Amino acid sequence: MATLLTSANLTALVGRALSQQYRVVGPRRDGELTLLAPLAAAEQLNLGVLMARNSIKEFFFPRCELLFHYTLGRGGVALREPADFPRTLIVGSRACDAASLERLDRLFGWDYRDSFYFKRREASTVVTVVCDRCDEACFCSSVGLDPRSAAGSDVLLVPLAAGGTYRVAAVTAKGEALLAEWADLFTAGEPGPERVAAPPVRFDQARAREFLADNFEHPLWQEQFRACLGCGTCTYLCPVCHCFDIVDEGSLAGGARLKNWDSCQFALFTRHTSGHNPRPGQDARWRQRLRHKFLYYPDRFGAAACVGCGRCERACPVGIGIREPLQALAGGAESVGGARRD
Repeated sequence: MATLLTSANLTALVGRALSQQYRVVGPRRDGELTLLAPLAAAEQLNLGVLMARNSIKEFFFPRCELLFHYTLGRGGVALREPADFPRTLIVGSRACDAASLERLDRLFGWDYRDSFYFKRREASTVVTVVCDRCDEACFCSSVGLDPRSAAGSDVLLVPLAAGGTYRVAAVTAKGEALLAEWADLFTAGEPGPERVAAPPVRFDQARAREFLADNFEHPLWQEQFRACLGCGTCTYLCPVCHCFDIVDEGSLAGGARLKNWDSCQFALFTRHTSGHNPRPGQDARWRQRLRHKFLYYPDRFGAAACVGCGRCERACPVGIGIREPLQALAGGAESVGGARRD
């Protein structure tokens, strides 16, 4: 026997969470896009889309994060840190998104533990819906994951072939607590066949890594990434990219210190005060992006800083994703062509 959840009861679960003052986040239609966003009503949950445009990271690592307010006075400097880390239920994330949290855990808990990030992690329960389909931009299976990977999830919902029902698996203690809290919404039964996507392995990560390590000055960098606009869309939508800048905003009387998203694809990211820029062109910036994700980060944390979600490819205005360059790199320099512009 398995634990089952119907689509109707999933909607009821979201409704109950909202009524109990959870911040509920899920795929929500917003004009022509579907975004992961806070829901105002259970009916806004949209699980019909393969991939929300934005990623899960912004609910743990916000685009603009307040670190503290400060006030300057005769008595010195007074600091006030934020205290609002709402109880959050994320419903409808995909396995690639949830797995990105495990990657970010390693980074933000490395030599310095980012208390704000981990307070949000502790306050959040992640309910992942296993993918029942994939498209050509999906490549989770090429970076050591698959549509039913449990990394980063608290609960997995596996769609059944009959439709309208999910097989439920609690992955963590938080997941077990959620199932216990609303036990009346779950039933026991024979699950029947599951409907799970099987994205093909699109490149050999080890061969791509070898090429990256051995070809720092290869002409392919200019050939492949000449079309890049440096807009940073790929890094902002990537669930694992984590570059940030810290700024103070205010006056002599006081203000706030903020942590804002930044991007290695911006020309100013590495420009020195002298005006010198060690990465003067987009070819060098893209080389850094790929080497960081598939060389530097794995060397330190044991996994690629990429979960194969394909958002970079879907959203890039000139069609440069990570998948096609890595396919080319894994095949050797002779297979590297120009950027796709369809």
